[in-house]
This record gives sequence, C-alpha cells and structure tokens, in this order.
Amino acid sequence: MNSVTSVSVPQTVPETLELRRELRLRLAQFMGERKILAPLEFRTLQELASQFLRENCFFENHLDWFMIFINNILWRDVIKRVPRSKRLLMLPFCLRDSQNCEASYDEFGLLCNHCGRCRIPELQRQAEELGLTTLVAESSSQVAEWVQSGEIQAVIGVACLHSMAKTFPALNRNAVPGIAIPLNRDGCKDTDFDLDVLQEALAIEEEDVLELPSYDQLNARIQELFSPESLAKRMLFGSRPAEQFAAEIKRVMGEHGKHYRPMLTFQAWLALSEAPVIPPWLEQLALAVECFHKASLVHDDIEDDDLLRYGEPTVHERQGVAVAINLGDYLVGEGYRLLSGELVPPALRAGLLAAAAQGHCELVLGQAQELEWRNKSMSFEMLLDTFRLKTAPAFRVALEIGALAAGHLESYREVFLSLSEALGVAYQLLDDLTDKAEDNSSAVFLYAQLKIVSHEEARVALQKLYESYRQKAFAELEKLDSQALKSLLFRMTEKILDLEYGEILPLSVEPAQGS
Repeated sequence: MNSVTSVSVPQTVPETLELRRELRLRLAQFMGERKILAPLEFRTLQELASQFLRENCFFENHLDWFMIFINNILWRDVIKRVPRSKRLLMLPFCLRDSQNCEASYDEFGLLCNHCGRCRIPELQRQAEELGLTTLVAESSSQVAEWVQSGEIQAVIGVACLHSMAKTFPALNRNAVPGIAIPLNRDGCKDTDFDLDVLQEALAIEEEDVLELPSYDQLNARIQELFSPESLAKRMLFGSRPAEQFAAEIKRVMGEHGKHYRPMLTFQAWLALSEAPVIPPWLEQLALAVECFHKASLVHDDIEDDDLLRYGEPTVHERQGVAVAINLGDYLVGEGYRLLSGELVPPALRAGLLAAAAQGHCELVLGQAQELEWRNKSMSFEMLLDTFRLKTAPAFRVALEIGALAAGHLESYREVFLSLSEALGVAYQLLDDLTDKAEDNSSAVFLYAQLKIVSHEEARVALQKLYESYRQKAFAELEKLDSQALKSLLFRMTEKILDLEYGEILPLSVEPAQGS
C-alpha cells in the first residue's frame, strides 16, 4: 500500500455499502480501545485516521472519510446530552430531483413543497417528529448565528466531502457536536448517501441532558458585568467622591480587552458544576480575576515606561505615575475584597484567597526577573521564561478559581498549570508576531539580534515556535476527563490563540480536500 506521506491525494468515499459498514465497525473498535474525548484538533484527528489507515492497509484516498467517522464516534455520546430541540438536521440541495423539483427558496434555503419526488420531505418529517430543526441548504451563515446564540447545540449534516472541507474548520474551532454523513458520489445532482447512518444519528436518545449557556450568552453576561453601571455598583469606588479616579477605573476595567480570564472562570465553573445558571457570587469572583489582571498591566506599563496600551495612552501617561500606582494598588485590594466578600460561600474563601495570592506573587516575581535582566544580555530562553512567569499565572488563577468554586480543583490542578504555561507563552509570541509596530523589546527583535538574522527570518522561526506552544496547549486538553470542560476550554484556546493566526502562519499540515 501507499504510505501516508501527504494528504493532497484526491479524496473519495469507500466504494460499496458493505465496505463502508465494515469500516465503520472497525473504526468503532479502533476508537473503543482509546479513551479520547471530543473535540479533537484537526491535526490530532488526522493522525488518528492515518494510524487507522496504516494498521488496516488502506490507501490514503479514504483518509478524509476515516476522519469524518472518527469524529462522529467521538461526538455521539455528547449529542445524547443535547436536547433534540437544539439539534439541527442540515440537508444539501443535491438530494432533490434536479429535473422536476418545484421548490422555492428563501434566505435560509430550500422551501420544500412536499411533492414526493425525492427523499427530502420524508427526511424532514422524520427529523421534525423527533423534535429536530431542519434546514435544506448548501451552507448558511444562519447556522453559525444559531450555534453562537445557543439555539442550536449540535448539527447532523449530509454533504459532499468538498462541502465538509468548508464547514468543518468553523464547527471544530467552536467545538460544535456533530454527525457528518458524506454523499457517496461526486457531483451535485441526484446523489445518495448511507441512509442507515443518518437514521442512527436522528435516533440518538436524550440522556442526562446538559444545557450550559452559549458563548454569546456568556459574553453578554461579561459585557454587562463590566459595564460602567455594574462596576460602580459592585466596586468600592462607586461610593467615593473621587470622580476622576472612578472614571479611570471604569475605563481600565471595561473599555478594552477581551475579558478572557473572567470567561475562563465562568467556563471552568459551569463545566465542573454542570449548573445552567451563573450565581451572583461567581460574577464577583470573575470581577476579582480581572481586577488582578488589569492591576498588573497598569503597574507593568509604569515599570516598562510604555506609552501605549490598546493603541491609547497608558494610565500613567494620561493621569501621571502617582495616580497610576494608586489605581493599580486599588485594583489589587479590590480583587481580594471581592474574593472574600459576604456573597462568597465561607467555605470557599480561604482557598480562593490562597490561589489568588500565589498567582499574584508569581506574576510579581516574573516582573522582578525581567527588571533584573533588563540591563544584562538577555538570552532568548530568558525571554520565554519571562513570558511564562508574567502571563501564565493570570490564566491559571482564572481556571483555578472557577474549579475551586465548583469544588473540583484537585483533579485538574496539574493540567491547569501546564495548560496555562503553554497558553501564556503562545499568547505572548502571537502578540509579538502580530504587532505591526517596531518594538525593540519584542521577541522578534531579540531573536533577530541574538541569531544575527533578518526580522523576516526571525518571524518565520518564531511562527514555528508559536505553533509548537499552541500544540502543547491543545495536548494538555487531552488530559482532561471532563468532556464539558474540554469542549469549553478547547473553544477558548482557539479564540485566544487563533485571533489572527491565519494572518501570520498557515497550518503546517494543510487540510485535505473534503476533510
């Protein structure tokens, strides 16, 4: 057989129904021998499919088909926990009778008039009787909106390999549970698919249903939490007459930044508590997490004499060093006050304070290390260590506080540590790689200087290094034994690290057509 050396081979579906059924059984056995939770990063999914291919002596033109059904196997048990009312069946236009179809279309897709000339109306009827939403379209931006809003939490889709190549990356990045049923023949007219696979997918029962807030719902909660009105109500500055200071606090806390760390706190708690509603005291913890983070930025800008933050003058540039120091000190104190407030369950307070204090000290020691090295000849290893010390603690503390609040930290402490370190270094490298301004303190500048190479050569080297740390972050997620936690953190890792990923570096392994 051919060795798996490339995924550029034109992809096809196994030829006969009997062969496809046999392969699905073999894949189920193959995956049953492995304790793997969905979702999987594309590269890992590809490696699994390649391993199956080698062990079973198949040619690589079926690699994509193997990947699809491995993914289906991983998501099946997850879909059981999704209410049928939040599952979507998506069918392609090419199932219709191309010669005699009289259906019309709207902005969502085909409006079947149930003429009986094709399978579409019967499939829609079966799905809708089970409570699923149906859509007949080749693709639809509406699906992405439904998924983001939480209206749809799982997708069962029939499509050709080429169409799946377009939709898979977005669904995978957002950790959307799904079952994909490939069309068996190329071409866009009068094609077919394995009906038994679709019927099995439609029939997946509801078991131990878990309804967590969608990303849009969580983001809206975050936006409200950091609104000027909410900040003034929840933080002590709202009851003091220092109006200019109060305005600066609102600006620092609410106007800029993605609020990734409070989101991580919410998500760790939601996944590990499996509770559908965020209590007010958890909002207080998330607010504290952001207080610590923003305090570190204000003080860091003073120590580094940075003039800009988020493209605007830093606090000490706007208000002077004295005000900036005072503001940072206030945010540190406010963070500890919020963690120990009366809304917080008393049994949690000591652990929360200890986790925050540990992270606070580590971050300060990282800054101390950077300040001591500033006037010395810094090696690139020193710079990476500084990235780890200054960035990882904030991510780790955000996760630890969410897990502590849910009562499940000990099982995940080591994973959170390793994940946060990989995430922190990758995040800092990405920030330097995507920074369009000339910065003599950036990793790109230092690498070029130390290795005596051009800035472009340095960027290429650091892009590869960034990719390695990104892979480390996703590898740590494979150690999680909570599917809900893995899904939420997978999605957040993608958001944190892939914001401008496509602009700086394509994947080193290109997706095969139809994967």
